[in-house]
Order: sequence, then structure tokens, then C-alpha cells
Amino acid sequence: MPDDRESSHELIRALRQLRHLNWGGKRPLDGCSPSETMMLFCIHRCSKTNELGLKASEISSIMRITSPSVTQTVNVLEARGLLERTADPLDRRVVRIKLTAEGQRLTKKAEDTMHERMQGLVEHLGKVRSTLLVQLLDEVVHYYGGVDPAPCPGRESQASPSHKEGE
Repeated sequence: MPDDRESSHELIRALRQLRHLNWGGKRPLDGCSPSETMMLFCIHRCSKTNELGLKASEISSIMRITSPSVTQTVNVLEARGLLERTADPLDRRVVRIKLTAEGQRLTKKAEDTMHERMQGLVEHLGKVRSTLLVQLLDEVVHYYGGVDPAPCPGRESQASPSHKEGE
């Protein structure tokens, strides 16, 4: 089956190219590593349903990273003035982590920039092909055993639309 081998080589080539893309220039948040940026986005997304902030264990669960990694990243972002730790008003033993005003501003700006970049891709591909690309990428993740992001606390009923039973 030479055609199947050629197809698999083409898939490998195409997926490898994704790793090396510039994705429109700079990082979404200048001065932040990809893991720091993802943590800011995670906290920003979950702050919509949890105004008090998140516990380190919740961030660890959502992002699927270890608690020491959460602590290290939070320390860096707190030192930059992008995150703050506060005591939970209901249980003073619990520490909550949330974005500062500057963290909210930068995260919102980065989110807007990312959406603008992706909108350019949607315009280039068209709506139908963009939707197909999302479906295909979701299938690739599903095939290789990827998992959907954990929901934010308070959003446990939130389900990913990408994987419906029987598809």
C-alpha cells in the first residue's frame, strides 16, 4: 500500500510544520513563557465563574500540571504584578489566586490579539473549511488519546462540544 505510506508521510510533514510556525509574530504576552501565558489564560477564563480566584490545586487540575509547577509559575507571575494571592474569606487557611488589574488588562489584550490572528485564518480558509479544520484537529487529539481541558470550578457541567458520543 504505497499510497497509505505516502499519506502518512504527508501527515507527519504537515504536523511537523505546525510546530515551527511563527503564529503571527510575537508571543501573545510579551515577556511571558508559553506556560505562564497559559496559566494567565486559565485563571482569566475561570474568573468568570469564580470571582474569589482559584486554589493552586484547582489550577493544577485544570491545566494538568503538578502543584510545584503551579507554585513556581504563580511566584513568577506574582513578582511581575500579574497575579495576587489572597486568603479565602470563608476559610482563612485557603489561598486564592487571581489576576491583578494589570494581569486582567494584559490577558484581555493578548486574547484580543489571538482572536484577531485567528480571524485572519478564518477569512483565509473560509467558514466551512475553518470548521472542518477544527473538527479534524479535534479528531487527531481524540485519536492520540488527548483529553479535553478540565472545566473551571463551578462549570463542572460544561462539556466539550468536540466529542459527542457515537462520533
